[in-house]
Amino acid sequence: MALPSRDQTFAYENCRDLVEKLDREIDRYCEVAGNDELIEGEPLLKLVDQLKDSAFNASVTAWHLCDWVFNDLTVVQRKKLGFEELGDLQHYARKQCRALYLCRQAATASKHWSVDKHRDPTVQVVVTGETAWTIYFVDEENKVPADQVFMAARDFWDQFIRENGVAKALDDRDVGEAVLARAGP
Repeated sequence: MALPSRDQTFAYENCRDLVEKLDREIDRYCEVAGNDELIEGEPLLKLVDQLKDSAFNASVTAWHLCDWVFNDLTVVQRKKLGFEELGDLQHYARKQCRALYLCRQAATASKHWSVDKHRDPTVQVVVTGETAWTIYFVDEENKVPADQVFMAARDFWDQFIRENGVAKALDDRDVGEAVLARAGP
């Protein structure tokens, strides 16, 4: 049985679904982060791959929530928040949430090989097994565990979406506004 969904979204309907996906990616990362077992060969490769893959997915999901949130905002909400275009929300997210700033750097570099626009050479991502397998974001000279970055990004989006009523369930009063939002600015 097929899941109902918008075309081409793997059954994700709105930004709230993407926040839930981000939460699952964080869980997947935390399942293996901090592992200090003495393992070798294929099991070690599998562990490190899950660590990297889940961190990549969490960074990309956290940053690309900008697209989903922007498209789920109604015309009225966009106007109230001062977001005329996606870049306005992206700028806001980078300024208001350092974790999203870091996720953007990692997501863009991982997805596109490098960061050309808004590149920050003081940000790095380090995958290490020095004491236990983990990933750190190096932000200038501060080492921040990746799970803390991902959780802060998730918390930012969760709060922003809830406080602004983004993609809330429609009732009769919201139908007219939703129709206007789909019509565009």
